Amino acid sequence: MIKTTHEISNEDGYIKYNYFEIHPDLEAIIADDYYTYATKDFKKQEHCEALYKKNFYDKYDKVTQQIVFEKYIDNEDFKAKAMFIYSIIDANKYKEFVELNQEINNPNELTLTYSVLDSSGVKIAIYNLTIVDISFVF
Repeated sequence: MIKTTHEISNEDGYIKYNYFEIHPDLEAIIADDYYTYATKDFKKQEHCEALYKKNFYDKYDKVTQQIVFEKYIDNEDFKAKAMFIYSIIDANKYKEFVELNQEINNPNELTLTYSVLDSSGVKIAIYNLTIVDISFVF
């Protein structure tokens, strides 16, 4: 597992960090600036919204596929998860990964875990994703 941390905030000595645990086989699809997620340096909001629009709003019809909208597209928790994935996964690298890996025998092993860690050592798990979760939003 590849483990990285990056400071999110520092308020009066109370520091919060992004904490990523990434399976080595997924390193190839991670965006170069993934560690900026949830920081003041994060600059990909418009990019993420464009991907969400392309992969959901433009792809499905709200009238004929109402269940998809109710269960996923208009679900704020699902949208937050998708936006997180778009924030840290490079879409072009993901496309290349799919072309090179037409079949994956161990999808549950290819995991990416995101937690928030604070300066006192408390870690709160936010997302525990597999390649299946990632592929669903692309």
